[in-house]
Amino acid sequence: MNTTNSVGDSSFDYSALNKKADGKTSAMADQQETFLKLLVKQLQSQDPMNPMDNAQMTSQIAQINTVTGIEKLNEAMTNLLSAYGSSQSMQAAALIGKQVMAPQSSFEFDPEKKLEAGVTVPSDVSQVAVAIINKDGKVVDEMSGSVKPGEFLPFEWDGSLSDGTKAEAGTYYIVAKGINGEGKEVALTVNGWQQVKSVEFAKDGVQVNLASGSKVGFDTIQQVM
Repeated sequence: MNTTNSVGDSSFDYSALNKKADGKTSAMADQQETFLKLLVKQLQSQDPMNPMDNAQMTSQIAQINTVTGIEKLNEAMTNLLSAYGSSQSMQAAALIGKQVMAPQSSFEFDPEKKLEAGVTVPSDVSQVAVAIINKDGKVVDEMSGSVKPGEFLPFEWDGSLSDGTKAEAGTYYIVAKGINGEGKEVALTVNGWQQVKSVEFAKDGVQVNLASGSKVGFDTIQQVM
């Protein structure tokens, strides 16, 4: 591990950081100073018989304050987003080795236990239909009903078929669809329990690598066991 730039190491040039911060402060101060000089010059050059309107001067002062405020707000938002990103990375790293409910299409069914899955329901969907399909593409079971829009819908399948028999062990696929507020049919995301193998901190967000070999976004994780 490289500890050359650890805290207390006199070889690290902290002045570079201070210069960067001072540069931003100086730029803001220079902007304000320039504005004040122009305002004073304008006051000195105005027609005594037709002086500047108080509202106009107040407006100009407000403009420079607005610009300064926006710069401070942008800086605060940048710091907030950076802190959020770091927090999300730490939360994702804590998932390694754990079982999570994440997007999945195929499931291994064991007749000795129930198959657990879940559907991500969008905020504009209130009707959901789920179909369980075997490896030959045949629908072996279906379920449907009303749901609360925007909630995560967990469900279990014990393998019971309509003819009273039980499904054989093997690979099954689960497909879910819903009806949105416009009355249109939309595909929904199906989730299953999977183990987290590792996480990646990419530029476009935290990615979670699952033991199944698939990769999902950290924000798609629905539950943690």
